[in-house]
Amino acid sequence: MRVWRQLQRLGALPIKGGAYVLPNTPQLREDFEWLRADIVALKGEATLLAAEPLDGRTSAELVAQFRGASAAAFAALERDAQAEGRRAKGRETPRSRRALRHLTERLQHLQSIDFFGAGASSSAAEAVTSLVRRSGGPMDTTVTDAPALKPAAFKSRVWITRPRPGIDRFASAWLIRRFINPKARFVFAADADAAAAAHPRAVPFDMYGVEFGHQGNECTFETLVRRFKLRAPGLDALARLVHTVDLKDDRYTVPEAAAIARLVEGLRKQHEDDDVLLERGIETIDALYSGR
Repeated sequence: MRVWRQLQRLGALPIKGGAYVLPNTPQLREDFEWLRADIVALKGEATLLAAEPLDGRTSAELVAQFRGASAAAFAALERDAQAEGRRAKGRETPRSRRALRHLTERLQHLQSIDFFGAGASSSAAEAVTSLVRRSGGPMDTTVTDAPALKPAAFKSRVWITRPRPGIDRFASAWLIRRFINPKARFVFAADADAAAAAHPRAVPFDMYGVEFGHQGNECTFETLVRRFKLRAPGLDALARLVHTVDLKDDRYTVPEAAAIARLVEGLRKQHEDDDVLLERGIETIDALYSGR
């Protein structure tokens, strides 16, 4: 059930034989790879394949199925929003606030997985927006009682991560330069074993099975914030944004998440050089942080 729920959050389309399909983009391949790693950690088996339909008709059918699933989900959301409007009758209660937050989270999530433009999103968004008078309070970033790591211990270390960085690695690299080592240097390796072989003293981050990676329901950015016990105005809000774009779950309500996800994907398409891509990503995160 855990795997099935995550597949639903990713917007994966079920096809015959127990397989699930997503469009072949760097970000969605990464999402599938994280899920595969999670399945393996649970002692299960999963295989990730890149598939190319042999005829245009099959591709068109898959796109139509994605659009149909999105359209149905948006239509259901619109009906639920209209029903909530009739039920609440303009009165604010604890129940209506919870319902509003849930509807807003559903809209945000559906927009993030509407890969081919279902055409039904605008009316659903309008129905939800008409109910929005206030948003639910954000959940706090996870904290523990473990001693804070000292930035001084990492001053002379190189940081290493996977190629083709996305939102979590953009934000994590920005965080490292901003709060841990302003002169931090970043390099890339395919996995933790390759990283250890190429740079034995490098600090791996946002790789599978490393200390500074996904931990529980945290993305790498949140793990770094927690392990170094970082506190600064706007940092919690940025953590919620990165979490929502990266993990695509419904833990937080972040209305701008869908737009930021498209921005990240645009950067990845614009820049083939990973070093350039990461620097542009760091600049983007810095602009987002400064604007909060």
